[in-house]
Amino acid sequence: MLTKLKKFRNRLTAPFVIIGMFSLISLLGGLVLQSSFVTNSGQETPFIDALFTAVSAVCVTGNVTVNTMEHWNYWGWTLILILIEIGGLGFMTLWVTIFLLLGKKINLRSHKVLLESLNISDISQVKYILIHIIRFSFIIQLFGAIFLSYDFIPRMGWLKGIYFAVFHSVSAFCNAGFDLFGDSLIGHQGNPIVLLTISSLIITGGLGFIVWRDLLTYHRSRKLLWHTKIVVMMTVILIVGGTLLFAVTERNMGLFSDQPTVMRWLNYFFLSVTPRTAGYANIDYTLLSPAGIFLTLVLMFIGASSGSTGGGVKTTTLAVVIIQALSAIRRKGTVIFRRTISQEAVVKSIFIMISGMLLITSVTFILLNTETIPEGYGVEYILVDVISCFSTVGLTMGLTPNLSIVGKMVLILLMLIGRIGLLTVFWSANMNRKPSKIKFPTGQMMIG
Repeated sequence: MLTKLKKFRNRLTAPFVIIGMFSLISLLGGLVLQSSFVTNSGQETPFIDALFTAVSAVCVTGNVTVNTMEHWNYWGWTLILILIEIGGLGFMTLWVTIFLLLGKKINLRSHKVLLESLNISDISQVKYILIHIIRFSFIIQLFGAIFLSYDFIPRMGWLKGIYFAVFHSVSAFCNAGFDLFGDSLIGHQGNPIVLLTISSLIITGGLGFIVWRDLLTYHRSRKLLWHTKIVVMMTVILIVGGTLLFAVTERNMGLFSDQPTVMRWLNYFFLSVTPRTAGYANIDYTLLSPAGIFLTLVLMFIGASSGSTGGGVKTTTLAVVIIQALSAIRRKGTVIFRRTISQEAVVKSIFIMISGMLLITSVTFILLNTETIPEGYGVEYILVDVISCFSTVGLTMGLTPNLSIVGKMVLILLMLIGRIGLLTVFWSANMNRKPSKIKFPTGQMMIG
């Protein structure tokens, strides 16, 4: 029996370990959240809702079927906070850190799983990167909590103010989007401290740990990684471009008409930042213009950067696909910043984009048959939630609290796939398969 277990363990690949551990942590979190002592009412939560909340926290999504503020008590909030931290930093990061603190040695299999979960390739740098991730994450979250405390403590008192500051700092940095206000950040449209702090935490978490390590050591090395340059370039383009486009699409909607000019632009900026996997809402999304909703869907699908706390197809994937398309038009190589993009990166990027679109299309079709769209809404009512769960964002137009059991189960699976990553779920799991030796003649077809 033990021999069979050892053989089974040895056959497990890093992707399967990651998928299994995320699922196990989500299941355990759901079982605890189901109990009565973590709810305000003192009654048990239906397991499907408890599991949905746990998966949403571990996958740092933010979509919830029950109101976080109203339904859970401090015990429930704390458990959700722990699940967010595990999901944001990655369970392997925390697990290996505990081993290192205990003076234990990390075997090769654990190193491989860690490399896969962090999307890095150099095994020699695992320990250094791990220390950097933990230290950087907690320092940023601490500073975020301090800034938020300046606003929360005067309004809520010391204990509640500090708790709320820590909770929202962790949630924002991990791009989770869980809130304890009941209406996300809609009530903070005119609060520059909250909007600036939360958006800064979102951007910091969304850039990725490797990028920040590179940026923070630039004063010594005087050079940036090729990856860092692409990530920073795409992030700036998306944030600045999104802010300007939201200002155009929402100029006649009067959403922030009661705010001074500076605060209006800050809210447009926040609208551009939060869809890229954070999920905090500074406006009721049912009030956005059709163009604003479409722009939100695009930003959600793109998401954050590789190796970050966020989801989506990632900024680097978009950059590679765009460069590949331009190179096909110009009949030149896929070059950016004087470096050629490898064919493997091109193939993986196209795979992620296409498989992401197919997955979103399939889930949307299923929900169109299982869910009820209220009068006055169209397919965007479902599409926002689907892309939100796929990209681990957390925005909704009202579907999530009204999901059927089938809808909840489908979106739970979608959140897990979105957080673990399409490459890990579908691509890496088949990497060890031997290529077929059978060759077929090339066929001719009409394209375009």
